[in-house]
Amino acid sequence: EIVDCDWSSDVCSSDLVARLMEALQAAGFAAYVVGGAVRDTLAGRTPVDWDLATNATPDQLRRAFPDAQYENRFGTVGIPTAAGVREVTTFRSDGPSSDARRPDTVTFLAEIEGDLARRDFTVNAMAFGVPADSHGDALLSASLVDPFGGASDLDAKLLRAVGDPAERFREDALRMLRAVRFSTRFGLAIEPATAAVIRRDAALAATLSGERIGAEIEGILAADDPAPGLRALYDLGLVAQIAPELHAAWADEAPSRVAAIGSIGSVDAPDPLGRLTELVAVIADDTIAENVLAAWRRPRATLHAVAALRSLDRSAAAAERGSIDAASYRIAAGRASGDPHDAARQLRRRIAAGRATPAAATLLALCERADADGLPALVGDLAVDGSTILDALKERPGAWMSPLLDELLDQVAHALVPNRPDELIAAAKRIRASQGETSGRQ
Repeated sequence: EIVDCDWSSDVCSSDLVARLMEALQAAGFAAYVVGGAVRDTLAGRTPVDWDLATNATPDQLRRAFPDAQYENRFGTVGIPTAAGVREVTTFRSDGPSSDARRPDTVTFLAEIEGDLARRDFTVNAMAFGVPADSHGDALLSASLVDPFGGASDLDAKLLRAVGDPAERFREDALRMLRAVRFSTRFGLAIEPATAAVIRRDAALAATLSGERIGAEIEGILAADDPAPGLRALYDLGLVAQIAPELHAAWADEAPSRVAAIGSIGSVDAPDPLGRLTELVAVIADDTIAENVLAAWRRPRATLHAVAALRSLDRSAAAAERGSIDAASYRIAAGRASGDPHDAARQLRRRIAAGRATPAAATLLALCERADADGLPALVGDLAVDGSTILDALKERPGAWMSPLLDELLDQVAHALVPNRPDELIAAAKRIRASQGETSGRQ
């Protein structure tokens, strides 16, 4: 066992990495932390992933660590530890890629600089560690390896491709979207030559799978301020390739509207579903909006949630116009999403995005007060259920029950009937009698 600690602890995760680096060094191999962990550390962020690279080949790693697992052709070996399997990858260069995603061939290398040359952007092409011939403490003797100026680019707030940007994007077209995500997350400007190639070769993005596109879009939306990233997606011609319908409906104010949803400090932050829904709000047709998200392979639950929020948004607009009152609007929210609190939440979204009318403020106050008071907006909030009503009315179940419960809810929500069992049963008898009269007249 290399180290025994809790994976959920950042300290233990970094300690595990240090101990594994020491083990690699003791076996005579180079050991480097590479990629995102180096970038995040230099940017003052806590690393989430710790990627290790070494000059040891997979066979050498398996000899040094008998329990190691190797089931791929990219040089990544899983080394079991007390805290789980830790992956270590052999330095490599990548050959051409026929699918614009993964290299068809890889070549293992002896030096870290060659491994860094295959990476996407200079801020991701840095390493921290020790060469194979290092002696002494693995961390005390460690140093930064930065052959492409990633640290200076990070200081200058610049995102630059490693080497020839056209070659990097031909190797993996997803790097175009990753460029936007990284620039948005770290507040970087995409270097002009890199941006020019993205704009010129944006059509490569049309070959990407929906899952990969959707994941990058969600990454952009998760940024503190996604507006610059969304503008970049549109200005660089990427939206036209990954969602032509969204491109056709695009509005200049769309990025700022999306960014306003669930912004830092707001009562609803974070709000990923709200932001995703606002992104496709410019598309009027529900089916087309759903098709865009389905093409990005978003989960079915996400599609249903976005559809519910779009329906709720129309109810909010109707309430602002006075077509329905606050109580009816809260009931509509409960039906759409299962949560009456979404009535107030959607109004806050509309107000933040600048799409609400002046009436929204008054409506919002009414909904928030009703939420605070726990006023019913779902049939399940009533003090009686269907079986209690059946017993009181001495009737059998039938199609009449659902509209009766809806009418009971409406009367309680509008303060016409108190939400108490005796009052509700009395009201149910009146409603049932009315139903019978209506049926008789028919």
